[in-house]
Amino acid sequence: MLLNQITQLSWIYDLYRLGQSAAQAGENTPGIYQQILEYIVDGFGAKSGSLALLDQNGGSLAIVAGIDLPQGIVGSKVAPDEGVLGWVVQNGLALLLNGDASNDPRFQRHREARGSAAANSAICWPLKIEDRIIGCVNVNRSINGIASMSLPDDMPPFTEADLQQGTVILDMVSLILANMQLLINQKRQLEEMQKLNYQLEDAHNQLLQSEKMASIGQLAAGVAHEINNPIGYVYSNMGMLEKYVRDAFSMIEQYEQAEGMIADEVVRTQLKAAREKLDIEFLKNDLRALMNESKDGITRVKNIVQNLKDFSHVDAANEWHFADLHSGLDSTLNIVNNEIKYKANVIKEYGDIPEIECLPSQLNQVFMNLLVNAAHAIEERGAITIRTGCQENGIWVEIADTGNGIAPENLKKIFDPFFTTKPVGKGTGLGLSLSYGIIQKHHGYIEAQSEIGKGTRFKVWLPISQPQGEQA
Repeated sequence: MLLNQITQLSWIYDLYRLGQSAAQAGENTPGIYQQILEYIVDGFGAKSGSLALLDQNGGSLAIVAGIDLPQGIVGSKVAPDEGVLGWVVQNGLALLLNGDASNDPRFQRHREARGSAAANSAICWPLKIEDRIIGCVNVNRSINGIASMSLPDDMPPFTEADLQQGTVILDMVSLILANMQLLINQKRQLEEMQKLNYQLEDAHNQLLQSEKMASIGQLAAGVAHEINNPIGYVYSNMGMLEKYVRDAFSMIEQYEQAEGMIADEVVRTQLKAAREKLDIEFLKNDLRALMNESKDGITRVKNIVQNLKDFSHVDAANEWHFADLHSGLDSTLNIVNNEIKYKANVIKEYGDIPEIECLPSQLNQVFMNLLVNAAHAIEERGAITIRTGCQENGIWVEIADTGNGIAPENLKKIFDPFFTTKPVGKGTGLGLSLSYGIIQKHHGYIEAQSEIGKGTRFKVWLPISQPQGEQA
């Protein structure tokens, strides 16, 4: 008969509590299986045993825990129709074995005993939830080939009564293991849902940013249109005014030449006094300078408006076409000039690169994020270096700064959404994440290298042409 503890409520309760705590923990699954098996083997007065479970599809039986079994058995798989374990799972029947069962015709397809067929005394129970088999468990009191496992005098072979009593106990073990599997599956599904939610959130943020950039592009186009009209006629008027001033000065010079021909001394004296009072020479020089400065100012405003249009590319915001990245970098630099000019000198080391197939406004957004981040990383005064070049079938753009650098523990998280090292209110933590998504959309990649106190370097690689059909 089984040990008295098997029939005691305290042993059953302890087994139930072990299963509950193990199921709640759910972290070290192999260790939990081993604990349950050890408790069962000890309770049944056995020397060894094994626990095997079917996978979710019921097609593969794997030994998940074992005690005093040959090395390599735990973790191996058994076909559901082979060996003692396979036979029990296949038929759904408990099995009592006493003596050498290695020649039993039921197990001939799988001569390796898996710890039970050659046992001197063993019981193997199927683990069931209602009518569904989830695996099996076996306990052994002696194993051939291991001298230390010979049956002691007070440990007789298992009997049919032992098998029947154990069947009731193993129903509870089945429930415990089923609950464990349910919790593990729930946890796995939760992790998959969290991952999916993360992907949806990231896509949502990119969509919002894309809509934001489209709105900015439309606003820039509207502003450019409204500003271009007055700038156009002011610029034209400045040209006419410059001509009029030039003509007026020409006339004044002719009057000056004719001044000596005036016979009246009083008139000559009055003209000379007026000329000295007006300081005609100063007016000539200063008016020319004022006209040049005014034309230069209007030209700068025109360039700013053009840079806004180039930056937004509103007419082709969602269309793939070949574009010059140097032009995009220059227009972006002009847009963020106010962020940079007080912090850093910009050094351009442009290489000879071809036009690439891209969404220019989105790449300009990437360059803007990298340039603004570089400026923010510099505390007092530093340098931002922009390099470009070719690499196989693509081009690369490198933006390096001489700022504070990024700590190694933060460097691997900089592309995560909402992660930022900036003070509260200074950044959203979305700039680099969205930039990463844009570069991926272009079938490129972005790398970051940084050293504390020396600065950070971002390198963007982009293909010259997009894969066929990917633009859509």
